[in-house]
Amino acid sequence: MRMENEGSDIPEIANLLKRERYYRDTAQWDLCRAAFHPDGSKTYVNVAWYEGDVEVFLHKSAIMHKSKVNIIHSSFDPVDIRVHGRRAISEAFCLVTSGVTIGGVEYELASHMRLASRLEKITDNGPWRMLSLESTYVRDRLVTAFPGPTTNPPLVMSSEMLEYPKGYRHLAMVMLTRGLKPRTDLPHEDDQEGIQRIFDRNRAFLEGYHSCG
Repeated sequence: MRMENEGSDIPEIANLLKRERYYRDTAQWDLCRAAFHPDGSKTYVNVAWYEGDVEVFLHKSAIMHKSKVNIIHSSFDPVDIRVHGRRAISEAFCLVTSGVTIGGVEYELASHMRLASRLEKITDNGPWRMLSLESTYVRDRLVTAFPGPTTNPPLVMSSEMLEYPKGYRHLAMVMLTRGLKPRTDLPHEDDQEGIQRIFDRNRAFLEGYHSCG
């Protein structure tokens, strides 16, 4: 089997993946949905706060978004796109930042992660569409937006927070303040077996031996 890593498919796929993240950050939900396969049952999204198909993912994203830009997926540039026929996979690093107020203090959350996707060309001459989006967590930080002193006591990690892996512990704290309940078993850098399962599954899909989901 020969996997093509050059040609017109690579820039088209990279552009699609970048646009999908931009549309999500700017609440352009119809355009974000159009980046995925038209058959929602073939799609799979697995991120810190959600696991399931793209339809429910976008519905819940729209409820949380509140029509203003806050979460930003930056430094996102697919570094490894592999194509085999009408199937493709992508791997990329991504920095996700967002603002949050805790105890009257403004903070910025920065999460470094890896994003993996499976894609399919709808027809031989048709467009590429995303089948999946999965994140693994490298590290994160939570810093005050203004470095001066505050009258508020410093944040303290609760015993509940310490149950989360350090790769996304600050992200989990912020999500809990937003009424979300992240899982404690998300793939992270201290869980190399979990990370490898994702990338092995995607590469098997590329070879034609694994279906989406």
